[in-house]
Amino acid sequence: MVHPIDPQTGQFLWRCPQCKRYIRFSTLLAIELAERAGGCQGCRAKRTIERHPGLVSFYLDFWSRAGAWPQSLSWTEALPVTA
Repeated sequence: MVHPIDPQTGQFLWRCPQCKRYIRFSTLLAIELAERAGGCQGCRAKRTIERHPGLVSFYLDFWSRAGAWPQSLSWTEALPVTA
C-alpha cells in the first residue's frame, strides 16, 4: 500500500481504521506494527482503558514522563464520566 507523505514533516501518513484520523510515522515499519496491532496508539489505549479503567493513571504517567502523547485523542472516549 502506498502511504502519502506529510509535506510539512516529511513523515508517512497512515489512516487509523478505528478513529479514521491520519497519524504520522517516521518509518514504514512503524505503520506495519500499528496495522498489526489493529489501530493507532490512542485507539489501542482506548481498548485497554475500557477493559481495565484503573490503568488510565498508568497511561497518563507514562505519556507525561515520555513526552509522547498519542496523536489521536480517541483514548479520551474511554475516560470515566464524572459530575
